[in-house]
Amino acid sequence: MDEADPLLQSTLLVSRWSDPNPRCEIQDNFSAGDDGGAALPLLSSSFPSPLVGYRAGNHEPIPSKAARPKIGPSFSVLKHAILLLLFYLALGVFVYSTNPEGYLGIETNPVVDALYFCIVTLCTIGYGDIAPLTPLTKAISCVFVLVGFGILDVLLSAAVNYILDLQESLILSAGARGAAGYVVNAEKGRMRIRMKVGIAVGVVVLCVGVGMVALRRLEHLDWIDSFYLAVMSVTTVGYGDKAFNTLWGRVFASFWLLVSTLAVARAFLYLVEARMSRRHRRFAKLVLQRDLTVEDLVAAAINQNGFISKSEFVIYKLKEMGRIGEKDILQICNQFNKLDPNNTGKIMLPDLFSVDQSLPRTPHCPIPALGKL
Repeated sequence: MDEADPLLQSTLLVSRWSDPNPRCEIQDNFSAGDDGGAALPLLSSSFPSPLVGYRAGNHEPIPSKAARPKIGPSFSVLKHAILLLLFYLALGVFVYSTNPEGYLGIETNPVVDALYFCIVTLCTIGYGDIAPLTPLTKAISCVFVLVGFGILDVLLSAAVNYILDLQESLILSAGARGAAGYVVNAEKGRMRIRMKVGIAVGVVVLCVGVGMVALRRLEHLDWIDSFYLAVMSVTTVGYGDKAFNTLWGRVFASFWLLVSTLAVARAFLYLVEARMSRRHRRFAKLVLQRDLTVEDLVAAAINQNGFISKSEFVIYKLKEMGRIGEKDILQICNQFNKLDPNNTGKIMLPDLFSVDQSLPRTPHCPIPALGKL
């Protein structure tokens, strides 16, 4: 054998590093055969694991943390959301165009009026400037509203999440240095909740400002009425005393109302998330500052051997803070048992290989880097 298998070398190195009596350096050399072979270099205990950078079975590099895909709405979700929205609007325009006598209101252009009516209905604003008149159109409008709730909440929110996640990744790519660390958590790879709230509120203010200027120019309202209608529209109140009556005003409203109402909903959710996050942090601080009692010692001792280890203490505190539950621990233990078929209490390299060969190949789910052993 002229060259040693790098995976076999890695296996032997890991088996030596997992020795119960480790040495500071690995002094022995590995020879592939009697005819001479590649010798492994001398490695200290601080040398990174040779498994880092290899994928089990095919020696492919394991993606680093920065190269892993971000968990969140993908671009395909955004495309599906847009397609479903277009189908929803096309169906509404078709129903409105085929039954113009079934609706009462100010008319400009049949297609624009139909699109404007669909957007106002979808965003639950309800100006009342266009309303169903016949029993058939009223029944269709009821179904249209109920279906629109699901589309607006599930699919269109996914599109907004995609945009916000993209903006978050752009901010994080710039790094979190100095004052930026106040709004960016670089260790967790996400924006802080205060940054999300700030962006969402800023988008709402921007939507109100854009709507106020557009109403001033397109609907020829004064500044007070323009601001009044913009706020009533963005917040989906829609009293009905003011509405979009011109052709270009309704064209603008068809796009502006959809974006602004979703921005308000997202800002509200972020505000709720911020308050809940603050409450959870306060509760976690109280749990960590509380003194350990005898009852806690008995409850935290999983093995009931009179003392608790660091891992038992961590699990007990996480359960006390509500971060994990018994069901979560059971699922983790079941996953560990799958990776430990011999019930040795340890997950070793041969176990990973056996599991990898028994399961179907999933190239997009890399094995996490093992780090230092």
